[in-house]
Amino acid sequence: MSIGVLLGGCGYYDGTDVHEAVFTLFAIEAAGERAILVAPDIAQERTVDHLSGDEVPDARNVLRESARLARRPIRALQEVRHDELEALFIPGGYGPVVNFSTAFARPGEPRAVRQEVAVFLRHFLEAGKPIGCVSLGEIPLRTVLGDSCIRRGSPPSRAWRT
Repeated sequence: MSIGVLLGGCGYYDGTDVHEAVFTLFAIEAAGERAILVAPDIAQERTVDHLSGDEVPDARNVLRESARLARRPIRALQEVRHDELEALFIPGGYGPVVNFSTAFARPGEPRAVRQEVAVFLRHFLEAGKPIGCVSLGEIPLRTVLGDSCIRRGSPPSRAWRT
């Protein structure tokens, strides 16, 4: 099975949480499945100095930052065909929340997920393909698909055995 892992940069405060990404990849491979890493090729919404916690003016790209976690090929979300993936997993961190959003970190503006990410997520729901999330990785999913699509845990018949 080919499982897409949707990354939102690198680093808990402005990208994908490193621990969540690594443990996700470990679990997928321990289950004998194949992880395909993907990230949108877009500008990062904000950049945070992880030592001080302060925002900094550096401009970064989500795909390039996500490649720091990969240690393997990573693909631009825009180049991945929907039929290549049988499931999707979204590790958390603030990257999926902020970088996949059009206005999440801007007070007073409605929350919406970037079009290319929303189309990607809707494909999995409409095709009946499973989507897994850790922590803040569920925020873009909830924004696009609504709370009714979220179920905590999984039935024993579908749980991975590692």
